[in-house]
Amino acid sequence: MESSLLKCVFIASKKYKISLLISHNEASTLCNFIESTINTNVLVLNTNIGLEIYYNSTIDYTILIANSFLLITAKQGKEAKEYRIVSFSTFPDLKDGIQQMLVRFSSMPLALKCYLENLFYQLDINYKKNNQLISILFSIWEQILNSLVSNNLNDTNFNQFKKSIIKFNIKNSSNHILKELITNAISSLQQN
Repeated sequence: MESSLLKCVFIASKKYKISLLISHNEASTLCNFIESTINTNVLVLNTNIGLEIYYNSTIDYTILIANSFLLITAKQGKEAKEYRIVSFSTFPDLKDGIQQMLVRFSSMPLALKCYLENLFYQLDINYKKNNQLISILFSIWEQILNSLVSNNLNDTNFNQFKKSIIKFNIKNSSNHILKELITNAISSLQQN
């Protein structure tokens, strides 16, 4: 899978609230519908800040995804005007959007902590099915975090995010010897 084909639709409530927009069951239904319609793997991350829907395609499916989401929320009496829907259909736009979100989060450590816990829980659940999409996301996150750190934005929140990525990679590594070596190296670094 090419990272340049990765697209994302981000949906958030216009009212500031840290809660799920739809239930996990509804997110699963949405994911299954989108996957069967566009015929490619879809990763839906239903977090406390909104819904992130990732897919790899040459075609932009923002309208389909947004309308599908709005159908689900319509039964709750919600309207389209209550949501902010942003589409990232090019790799530079996606990378810039993720970076802006992380920079904004750097001033909200509690919100970032909740987001990361929820995010990595969902990534863990979806890893077997979407390991290629998740690998692309990790690559993007690592590029952004390295860029932020090199621009003297060495924030403890960014370091926490990097540590979470490393732990997740170790946990999901299929090479047990490599997994053990990395774990030992990290342990020795933390002791020094």
